[in-house]
Amino acid sequence: MAAFRDALGLIASGDTEVWSITAVSLFVSLSALLLATLSGVPLGYYLAHARSGWTRAASSIVHTLTALPTVVVGLLLYFALSATGPLGWMDLLYTRVAMIAGQTVLALPIVAALTLVAIQRLPPAAFETARSLGLGPLMRLRVLLREAHAAVASALLLAFARVFTELGAAVILGGNIRGETRTLTTVIALEHTKGDDARALALGLILMIIALAVNAGVHSRWLRKTA
Repeated sequence: MAAFRDALGLIASGDTEVWSITAVSLFVSLSALLLATLSGVPLGYYLAHARSGWTRAASSIVHTLTALPTVVVGLLLYFALSATGPLGWMDLLYTRVAMIAGQTVLALPIVAALTLVAIQRLPPAAFETARSLGLGPLMRLRVLLREAHAAVASALLLAFARVFTELGAAVILGGNIRGETRTLTTVIALEHTKGDDARALALGLILMIIALAVNAGVHSRWLRKTA
């Protein structure tokens, strides 16, 4: 009970470190989500339209990659970005950029796979309307995404929840450097092992509140009504 009370005190008092760590977590995860959206939505749209053997295989691969283990992604990128790796010259290991890269890899398959499903589930009339208007590829994408906006919004929220709460890639690629790469999940694990349960609990409460808010958004009445 004392730890819980102290945790609430840290949150309410605006503890600099607590909110700085929260800001880093949000920055990294939202940046990764933006990159995953810019690449994953067009990819899902393309795979939904293409009709060939290789695109069906690609669709299966994309769906499979939604279950990528975070520690494996972190480990593979670690070897790629390490001094002896092919991308070591970029000197990105233990930076926010490396963390964003790892989370983008995790989020992209989710965005692409769920966008693919959302487009495929649209009524045939939506596709006929887009074709009859004689729109170019980008405008056609815009029209169909407008029709499937609720499902795509859910996909983005689910992708954000996935990367925001992950631990493996963040700690391997970020190194948990104070003021630079510490995130909610990495510091929760660190503070708990150090015995600072109040700080770990404060960060855990923030993490849980944001994650639950995102989950509520996925299942919101507005999304259900507009689906």
